[in-house]
Amino acid sequence: KGDNILLGRDGPVTLADFGLCALLIPEHSEPRPMVGTTCWMTPEVVRRQPYGPKVDTWSLGIVGIEMVKGEAPY
Repeated sequence: KGDNILLGRDGPVTLADFGLCALLIPEHSEPRPMVGTTCWMTPEVVRRQPYGPKVDTWSLGIVGIEMVKGEAPY
């Protein structure tokens, strides 16, 4: 989410809050406990269905919308 993108004075961008990161192995993509901010989660994560690496693309898209509009879409 946008709160986890840190902008430096001289232009560097730092991504923060990787506390809930995990390496997804396709055969182990079963639903896990839902942790995080639901506005940036894919529908399958919210529904506790199996998911894969594409969830990161979804979240990045939500961040892009947030950057353009100034607020999350949901």
